[in-house]
Amino acid sequence: MWQGLLALKNDQAAVQMHFISGNASVARGSLPRQPDGSTLPLRISQRMRLEQTQLEGVARKMQMEAEHCILLALPCGRDHMDVLQQSNNLKSGFITYLQCKQAAGIVNIAGPGSQQAAFVVHVFPSCEFGNENLSRIAPDLLHRISELAHLLVIIATV
Repeated sequence: MWQGLLALKNDQAAVQMHFISGNASVARGSLPRQPDGSTLPLRISQRMRLEQTQLEGVARKMQMEAEHCILLALPCGRDHMDVLQQSNNLKSGFITYLQCKQAAGIVNIAGPGSQQAAFVVHVFPSCEFGNENLSRIAPDLLHRISELAHLLVIIATV
């Protein structure tokens, strides 16, 4: 669905995002892509605490099929060694950091030709909220990826 760099502070990881559920056009409209097809880094600029009131807002958006999509971000690379390096980058720079902060990363994406946010990209490390939703939507997938470095990405319209 999308391949590019995920960025947070001074860390970057090459990831592929795979569509799991929801509205695929939300992902196509929100993930940065240049006219030549290349991608800009998806830069996490804020955090959302993993608190009940915050998570309820995301869960409300997830109840509206047309208003969200769920993606799985996995490390990718040119060869096996690069994938291992990207996996380490993802674990140390993103997963561990977000888990320590008990937060999801947030990226606000403006609509075409606008400064106003049209989409909010939520980047969840392995956590109760993410695991519960993934096990509800794709129980086999959660089991298969539990040992892999991964992030659950939920994109919602504003």
